[in-house]
Amino acid sequence: MLLKELKCPGCGAPLKSKERDMMLACGHCGRISMYADGKVGDVAYSIAASVKESPGELTYVPFWIVNADLNVKKENISGGKISRFITDQKQMRGTRDFYVCAAAIPEEFSRKWNMDLTLGQPKLDIISGFKGGKRAVMTMEKGIAGENAEFLFLRYETEIPGTLQKLEYDFKINSTKVLYLPAYKTNDKYVLGVPYE
Repeated sequence: MLLKELKCPGCGAPLKSKERDMMLACGHCGRISMYADGKVGDVAYSIAASVKESPGELTYVPFWIVNADLNVKKENISGGKISRFITDQKQMRGTRDFYVCAAAIPEEFSRKWNMDLTLGQPKLDIISGFKGGKRAVMTMEKGIAGENAEFLFLRYETEIPGTLQKLEYDFKINSTKVLYLPAYKTNDKYVLGVPYE
């Protein structure tokens, strides 16, 4: 078996990780790179500041932000179409960002965050480093994030009032980037440190 040494694209120092993290931080220059398809390369990422403090350990959780054009061409709903409009049910249409948690966070949190952040489209303050916290391990590949974003739309359409009988749509991904959101961890519970609607 041939083992390949991974090197930082910035300074050439060896990259090491104790955990299976797709985002590798260089211990020499501090640069963060992505490991994908057997290669290490540059990755654009942002870090959001915490604006809602909670008890617990501050952890920056990686999310894939999938920007996509969503065009619903045909939709048949029985029983509930009127209540969708009366209750002012939010619609996932047009160009939007889909938030997909890319860390091994319990599903009860990540599933809710994905939906709430995608619908709420939070306003974020971007900072330059992981201030006062640690970085959570990224476990999801970019291609899987796109599939999960589309699944998020389908899940939403089936969970709102009425019985969805037919749905024809186009889902076109424009871009994908990494965003770290602050969360506070206490035992096995997580609370996001950013506001959303």
